[in-house]
This record gives sequence, C-alpha cells and structure tokens, in this order.
Amino acid sequence: CALPIWNGGFDVVLGNPPWERIKLQEKEWFSTKSEEVMNAPNAAARKKAISKIKMDDPALYTEFRAAAREAEAESHLVRNGGRFKLCAQGDLNTYSLFAELFTQLLGTSGFGGIIVPTGIATDDSNSAFFGHLIQEERLVSLFDFENRERVLFPEVYYRMRFCLLTVCGVARSCQNPKFAFLALRVEDLSTQGQVISLSKDDINLINPNSKTCPIFHSYRDAEIV
Repeated sequence: CALPIWNGGFDVVLGNPPWERIKLQEKEWFSTKSEEVMNAPNAAARKKAISKIKMDDPALYTEFRAAAREAEAESHLVRNGGRFKLCAQGDLNTYSLFAELFTQLLGTSGFGGIIVPTGIATDDSNSAFFGHLIQEERLVSLFDFENRERVLFPEVYYRMRFCLLTVCGVARSCQNPKFAFLALRVEDLSTQGQVISLSKDDINLINPNSKTCPIFHSYRDAEIV
C-alpha cells in the first residue's frame, strides 16, 4: 500500500511482495500435471519425459511452452526494459525487483518498509542494489529473522531467512543504519547488543569488493571485526 504526497512520490510505501523466481521451474509446473516429469531423478530424465509429453499430450505440451515463453518474455522485459537498473541481473526474483521499485516510488522525504528474503543484502546478484542504498545513505534499517521457531510464518520453511528492510527518500540521510541478524522473534530486537549500527565506511572496510552486508551475531562480534 502507499500514501501519496505532492512532490512526485509517496510518503509511505509498505509491502510484502511475492518471492518468486522469474524462470519456469519445470518440476513445479508439472507437479499437478505429470508425475513422470515431477518424479524425474535429474534434468536429463525430466527433459526426456517432457519430450514424451510432446508426442503423447500435445495440448499439455503447448500449455507448457506458452508458460515457458511467458517467463522468458518477463525476464527479457526486466533485463532490457531500463526500469530496473540495479536488480536486473543474475537469477531474477520478484522480491528484489519490488525492493528496487519501492525506492523509485518514494517521495524525497518518504519512507518505505518491505518484507523480503535477507538475500536482498547478502546475495551477489543484489550487491548493486544494496551498495546503492549504502552509498546514497538511504538504508534506515535491516532486521534479519530466521524462521526456526515458525512463530512468524508457520507455513514457511524453517531455515528461511527474511528481513524487515526500511529505506528512505533521497532528501533524508541515514548515515548509521541499524542492523539485527538471526533474530527469532520481534522481541529479540529489544535484547541488548542485538541491534547494531554500521556506517557506510564500516561496510566499505569489511566488504570493499562485494559491497554486500556483513553478518554479525551481536554488537560484540561487530566490534571485534
């Protein structure tokens, strides 16, 4: 959701976008359509099973090729459309594209909050985006959670890590963004030493090449490094 202001952007943008790869996953697509493809032990066997479907069930194969073409078209548009200059690289995922979109939608003094996988700050494919947030001092905070206790998202895989990412508009300057890592509950953010501050110089010193976010279990770990 978003609340408009009059300076060409939004005062507040909040969201929990889909976390999906923009690439057809054959095994998932055929999960309810072909047991042979779904249960294929490897990619070669899966390709052979799909070729068999081309002969045995032309209608299903046509549907499959249409879905594959749609995914290819989406990927082409994202990579070459010029809208996503920071996240349109590597294995495309909708969550990172939405994160970049949020920064584009913000007014100069606005704030945006989004729930996305922690890979937005740690994955190499997102390093340009995260590096941009740090260099432009637009990152307010990144609070990383692990779903091990399944109290936050019961249906999500227990090892999945996600974060609360807060960004600001270009007129604001966040020189010392706050971080928390491997929290299990929201209450953990109130634990002494759990939340730390890392400046642009800190991150450039620790990860000068990758520009990705360093992970620390506590304030003490960060101080030692």
